[in-house]
Amino acid sequence: MSVLRDLRLATYHESVEPYAYADGETLVVRLRVPSLVDSVTVTHYDKFKREATREDISAQLYAYEDEELVQFQAQLARVSKRFRYFFRIHTTEETYFYSRNGVSREEPSDADAFEVPYLGERDHFSPPEWTKGAVYYQIFPERFYRSGTVPNDHTLSDWDATPTADAFFGGDLPGILAKLDHLTALGVDVLYMTPVFHAPSNHKYDTVDYFHIDPHFGSTEDLKRLVDACHDRGIRVVLDAVFNHMGAQHPVFQDLLEKGADSPYASQIIARNWPLSPEALNYETFGYVANMPKWRTAHPAVEQMLCNVGTHWMRETGVDGFRLDVSDEVEHTFWKIFRRAIKAENPDALICGEIWQVATPWLRGDEFDAVMNYPLGRAILDYVATATIHAGEFLYRVEKIRSLYPEHVLKTLWCLLDSHDTARLLTLCDGDTARAKLASFIQFTMFGAPLLYYGDEVGMTGENDPLCRGGMVWEHVRQNLSLFEHYQTLIALRKQFRALRDGAYRPLLSRDNLNVCAYLRRCEQSAEQLVALVNSTANEQVITVTDALIGDVMYTRVTGDGPETLSKGKSLSIPPYTALLYAKTGRDPYGR
Repeated sequence: MSVLRDLRLATYHESVEPYAYADGETLVVRLRVPSLVDSVTVTHYDKFKREATREDISAQLYAYEDEELVQFQAQLARVSKRFRYFFRIHTTEETYFYSRNGVSREEPSDADAFEVPYLGERDHFSPPEWTKGAVYYQIFPERFYRSGTVPNDHTLSDWDATPTADAFFGGDLPGILAKLDHLTALGVDVLYMTPVFHAPSNHKYDTVDYFHIDPHFGSTEDLKRLVDACHDRGIRVVLDAVFNHMGAQHPVFQDLLEKGADSPYASQIIARNWPLSPEALNYETFGYVANMPKWRTAHPAVEQMLCNVGTHWMRETGVDGFRLDVSDEVEHTFWKIFRRAIKAENPDALICGEIWQVATPWLRGDEFDAVMNYPLGRAILDYVATATIHAGEFLYRVEKIRSLYPEHVLKTLWCLLDSHDTARLLTLCDGDTARAKLASFIQFTMFGAPLLYYGDEVGMTGENDPLCRGGMVWEHVRQNLSLFEHYQTLIALRKQFRALRDGAYRPLLSRDNLNVCAYLRRCEQSAEQLVALVNSTANEQVITVTDALIGDVMYTRVTGDGPETLSKGKSLSIPPYTALLYAKTGRDPYGR
């Protein structure tokens, strides 16, 4: 009776993401069950031809939500695209059934089966192909390189000065253009810039004019030259768009301050009462910041204007997409409309949202192509930088992220360890280059699209904003060339192995060794299979290569200073703060 009770308490499925979703013309279904379950079978059929179309599919173990809960996953294919289904749950004792009525010992009736009535042609997540596993490089334009060709009436700090909130260093768009060889040498796929539109601050998140480049950065022609030069090098360009709020110097807000409720723009913001008072803060803003009043995106004129911003810059300069600031504070309806406008202009354009928590509602195919995967970055930092969790806990944290998204969505999510909003990676690692290399190794060998913050590749440091926004270090004698070569190697590996860009990920959980993190990357299309082994401790770790770790496959080391080969039965010593990557070379237990 206790098994049935445990099943009833823990088993869960519903016909919505991430438990049921379309992957092309295939329906993927997942079932969460307690770990006592041995296997799961899915029975599915066309609702109009139950007996004639009935088919049983074995589900595969997909993810460990924690030590007590696991997920099984199955891919269902049906020409009719109509699905009714239920689950068979097999334990050592007996087989149970799971349907809308829960767990039972009896096969459910047709009326109780789960249902996806029809897989619509456009009812699936379909991001641009180039976004899967792409390597992004983030630049804060004001701090990358000062070309000296753009007039600048600010009082400029010395390039190597400690940054302050209000300081100006004079970086500009021609400066980025002048340093594109640096990006090419690294091998990055995408340049992502924080805002470049006209704004009074150094960060430009307080927009004054969305249709003009900030004059201290250059001109529309400068941006177009930069985009063209990037495209010539095979690098795409993504701009930061701030549509949640405007800057206080924006003409709309200035008119509202002057005319109050009589302004023609009175309904384009969210005012609690009139007249507007920055001191009383009687209007909606970003983060209670008076000089960042929030747009009312439900207003037709605001909606149209912001959509026009996106299409304008695509037409004028050929940019490849947008990262959307504070996107979770903007209504879903607006993002659906924005997506239609952008995709009509260029179906291959990227739309990425800044969302710090689980973002499934934005990733159903009608809003964003990607979001910034902060939970994964935090897990890596907790494991390597601060060492507050052990390898087993880290892998479970990763499993939790995987269990919350459809599997193909994971490939486009941006994985970042730091940015203009946070302390830099090397600072978070207490200046320890070995730990920084280890964290970035995991970042670049995990699922998703890694984002590299400018200067991390040469060893820049800095605490939280504004100290993380220093001038880029260009003098070779001050650069950590070992780090630069490390990032070059990681990026080259992603280009060499498709499995690292868009292959499947599986943890290789080891319950008897909490100090070594192991995981598998596999791509069926390229027949690639790689194993990553990570020792994040200050001590040497010795593990035995078991059948559970690699099966009967032989592997050859492609990076790191460990043994040349990896095979079952070997005793493997992993030095402190070391990561090893091995690629399959021998017999495959999957028969390929």
